[in-house]
Parts: sequence; C-alpha cells; structure tokens
Amino acid sequence: MSKRHQYIDLLSSLPALPATPFGREPLPISSIRLEHRLEALREAHRDSLQMLVTLFDWQYMGLDISTGAYIQRYRQAAPLLAEHGVDDLVETMLEHHTLVTALRRRRRGDPAPSLGETWGFGPRLAHISTHWQVSLFGVGAVFPWLAEARDHLEQDRPRELERLLIEESWRRLARARRYDRFDFREVVIYWLRWRLIAAWQRYNAEAAQRRLQADIERGLGDYGALFAGERE
Repeated sequence: MSKRHQYIDLLSSLPALPATPFGREPLPISSIRLEHRLEALREAHRDSLQMLVTLFDWQYMGLDISTGAYIQRYRQAAPLLAEHGVDDLVETMLEHHTLVTALRRRRRGDPAPSLGETWGFGPRLAHISTHWQVSLFGVGAVFPWLAEARDHLEQDRPRELERLLIEESWRRLARARRYDRFDFREVVIYWLRWRLIAAWQRYNAEAAQRRLQADIERGLGDYGALFAGERE
C-alpha cells in the first residue's frame, strides 16, 4: 500500500470528531480505545507519536523543567518529526504559545529577551525581541488572534484566553487536513484535535488560573495553556 493510503483502515476505524472542541457531547472515543487503535502504527511512527507525547503531556514535564530544557527536548525530536511530515504542526502550536509568553513577559515588565536567549519557538524570536515595545510586536497582521489574546491577558481572563488558544489550534489543524490522504500526518492531526477536545472537557476555570500562575512562576511562560487539562 502506498504511503498516501497506508493508514486508511486505521483512520476509517476512528469515529468522526465534533465540529467544535467546545460542545457538550462526550468524546467519541476514549483515551484507552484511541491508544489501542494507534498500536496499528508502524514502529517508526509510534516512535514519532511518543515524542509528541513527551512534548505535550504533563507527566513528562516534571516540576523543575526549564524552558531551555523543553526546547532542547523539541530539538532532539524535530528531525524525526520532520522526516514523518508533522514538524510544521508542532512548530505552529509552539510558536503561538511563544507569542502569548511574550505578551505575558512584557506585561510583567520584563525586558526584551536578548538575541541569544533561549526562550521560545519559531522564526520570529529576533523580530519579537527587537520590536518588544511595538504593539503586538509588529506581527499582529500575521497573527490576527494576538490582539484578542492580549486583551484577555490584560483583563485577567484566563478561561477566555485558553478557549482562544484551543480554538485557534483547532482551526489551523482543520486547515492542515488533506481529505484525500490516509497517512501518518492525518493520524497525528486526528490525535492533536482529540487532545484539544479532551483538554476543554476537563477544563476548570479555577484550576486553569492556578496552572497559569504556576507556569509563570516556574518560568514556563504560557506553555501551561498548551498542555491544559493534562494534570487535574
């Protein structure tokens, strides 16, 4: 079977996800059943998925992991993720959270990160640093949702901020789908979208406030929002 259709049986066995991650209906497949279905992946693809798990699950974060250590973990995983065609999905999500981290740091009154500082993801780190005091770091036109994220931060609305981040990730993953393909990339998109629904369903506004504050104090910036719902 061609790589284009190598997981047609697997993807056909997965129930359709809701149209939005914010509905009230239960998840169409449990985490245990999903994990069991994903055992059908080739060994190399299972390795890639496990790398994604170590990037996104709180159980692998630890209480003392630094942003630098987390970035190093991603860099170690990146070559295999790129080989399997899913690196752009992860990079986009991490860049979005880097932008929110920048908003948080600036709101605290932190100075601009130095050009050599390891503090986030994406190709715009130097641009953000040199445009630290510019509205939306000069990238608002590229990221239209950033203005709303800034407003939620300034008004101390963590629930609305988390919903916005989940909604934007959901939208981008939906656009990344290729409906004529049944490959590993499509499996990962399904898995990431499933996680967004699960995160919102486990969401608790009070717990989210504690998570976000703890993340700031631990130096992880806004990455707590990326893993929302994984440690209740």
